[in-house]
Amino acid sequence: MMIYSKTLIDNINNEKAGIDYIYSTTDKAILNELIRDINEFASTDFHYLAELDAFDIKGTGQIIARYITRFNSESIKGYLIPQIVSDRIEDCDKLVLQLYLHFKESEEYISPSDAPAPAHIYVRYDNALKTLKPKRLKEELIKLACYPRDAFYLPFTMRMLASWKIPEIKEVLISYLDGSKITSDAVSLEQEKGIFYPSIESIKRELKFTALDGLKYYPTYETIEIVKQHTLNSDQDIKMVAKKTLKILEKKCGSEFDFQNSISIIK
Repeated sequence: MMIYSKTLIDNINNEKAGIDYIYSTTDKAILNELIRDINEFASTDFHYLAELDAFDIKGTGQIIARYITRFNSESIKGYLIPQIVSDRIEDCDKLVLQLYLHFKESEEYISPSDAPAPAHIYVRYDNALKTLKPKRLKEELIKLACYPRDAFYLPFTMRMLASWKIPEIKEVLISYLDGSKITSDAVSLEQEKGIFYPSIESIKRELKFTALDGLKYYPTYETIEIVKQHTLNSDQDIKMVAKKTLKILEKKCGSEFDFQNSISIIK
């Protein structure tokens, strides 16, 4: 028996009222077909997207995969992603990447000034990629990492790529730590059109955290010197993360770091 929490009941009521889980009449018709098939397969009695978002129904991922690309709403696709990942359907990683790239080209990718950032979408993709760890899609993910907005949307994915110790990712992280390449154009931030959230300042700040955390996988004298600069940052949170990363790097480098440091002092 499904247990409906107060939060889920509220979400269902909001969906009924058109306040949340919003979709068009076209998508509603597709959603009804999907829910019908899931109910037949799992002997459930669902009626709303909020229910599909709340419950993990084993075996329904393949059913969802047949429908997910038919929806116009990127939000609906985002809500359905976790079930596909949970069931590890065939070529799940490729489907998730395909759907993210479609989201990237959609109007929902960047919110207007009077709407919140589409975190309910990109957080689900980030969690999906982190869970799947699709090394066969490494090149495609590296390309995404080079776009500041995607790196901002996918922090766990960025950390995963760093953990694979990909040389190109090290350079990307260093550039984000510097921040000079994170321009309005680079994040498709168009002030004159009213598109400004999240702000470029918040994107730069969050990417510094991502960069500092990711650089711990690249224990070199160069990396130590770069991270050391940020242990003096006026932002106490950035300073704290930098110190933590520096400690890890120095421990990994060990005697090799001591030797290199000695040479630099002699010079």
